[in-house]
Amino acid sequence: MANDYHRRPERTKNSGGSMLFCINLIFAACGIGVFILGVYVVEDTGRYLLFRLISPGSAILTQIASSMLGIGVSVIGSSIIGCSVAARRCSIGWYIACICLVLLAELGLGVLFLMYHNNFGSEIENTKLTATLQTQYGLEQSFTKSFDFAQSRFNCCGVESDVDYDRSEWRTKRLGKDLLYPLTCCPLDDKLSDPPTFLNPVPLNLSSCQSPSSIPLRHRYREGCLSPIDQWFRKQTLTLVGMGLTLLLLQMATLATAICLCRKLF
Repeated sequence: MANDYHRRPERTKNSGGSMLFCINLIFAACGIGVFILGVYVVEDTGRYLLFRLISPGSAILTQIASSMLGIGVSVIGSSIIGCSVAARRCSIGWYIACICLVLLAELGLGVLFLMYHNNFGSEIENTKLTATLQTQYGLEQSFTKSFDFAQSRFNCCGVESDVDYDRSEWRTKRLGKDLLYPLTCCPLDDKLSDPPTFLNPVPLNLSSCQSPSSIPLRHRYREGCLSPIDQWFRKQTLTLVGMGLTLLLLQMATLATAICLCRKLF
């Protein structure tokens, strides 16, 4: 009986240590998820091009992706520290401190992203996208590439409408030679267009697409790109923030459980 009495605390400690180890595995999985999300943001060329239209000259997307990668690595490192907590009591304080710092960094990143999302309307107005299109399209390579991608992806033409090109430098200086509208304003033949299609566009019907007629056309997009870009941006932002908050709540629950276990164990 006496031996069983003395073994119970030891069994409880071993059981708690195993639970703590499992909790840290969950926490490490969250870190891997944040890291993968950061890689996904960095590697998605289309997302980068569209964000560059929304905020020209801003490195916000690169900064956010880099922060995700850093936080992901930090979470994984904290989990490794946490796995030794059951064996070394002195590491508990460092473990909890690391986790709290990581959670604060994730919360700050989420707040930054939400602020950027809420300021979208003023940012897009301040950049005067229509004026930028009329003065830089065909002259500034990065802007031209980004806007061609937007037109190809959202099946649109111009900012407000295809009329935006009538007073553009691209039309005035005949940068498109005999073209009245960029080829990405036309429905494209995916079979003939080499990928990526927005860089190598081949219209289904070039002559009809370039018609100056104001009547509805089947072979040229008439609606502007501002509305679909706005909708895409808001959806992307809310999706990323939602995923981040889900991981944050899971990590907070994991931290609370770990603290309770550590109090019982030590």
